[in-house]
Amino acid sequence: MRILIAVMTVTMLCSGCIGTIDFYGNTLDPKPVTPFELFDENGEKFNLSMIDSDVIMVGFIHTSCLDGCDDLSMSMNETYNLLSSQEQQRVSLLTITTDPWHDDSNRLYHYKRNNSVEWPHLTVSNINSELEMIESVWASFGTSVEVSANLTDSLARCSIHLMNYTVTHTVHAVLVDVDRDVRVQWLQSEWDSESVAADIRKLSSQ
Repeated sequence: MRILIAVMTVTMLCSGCIGTIDFYGNTLDPKPVTPFELFDENGEKFNLSMIDSDVIMVGFIHTSCLDGCDDLSMSMNETYNLLSSQEQQRVSLLTITTDPWHDDSNRLYHYKRNNSVEWPHLTVSNINSELEMIESVWASFGTSVEVSANLTDSLARCSIHLMNYTVTHTVHAVLVDVDRDVRVQWLQSEWDSESVAADIRKLSSQ
């Protein structure tokens, strides 16, 4: 009996050490984010080595998006504001465009101002040479991006530019842990700011 109790005790202790964390969002298989160097809204180079926080929340939008992109930006901002000042120091926010053909640094700069958000918004500087790289970034976050041709040119939202294509993508944010592995996905359609904040706290306490 003593042996059985000892075995059960060790098992319980070990399970506490190696057990998986229950997240409110969609739990992802941990895998490293593809290294990248993109450009922020000021045209400055940006990569993940510039961030030393425990958790990164990475959202995916494009500036002419009509289906939830502004809502995602607002949701990310709301979640951040639910954290205490000490908790905010342990998390960083990023946004990566899903329309690098249209979203240059200048457009992202104005998008940030129009939506009153402060964190970096990233794109490429040369779509011809950097498209493959940003596609690999989307893939590492599980972001599906599809480009389809329009039958007629249409005026891009908040822009004087005509666009002959439409971008559809996964409108979501992904939480990345201190090892720079993807861990949790939150779709905009399922977003609950209190629950996202709770997931951030769980990751930052690991």
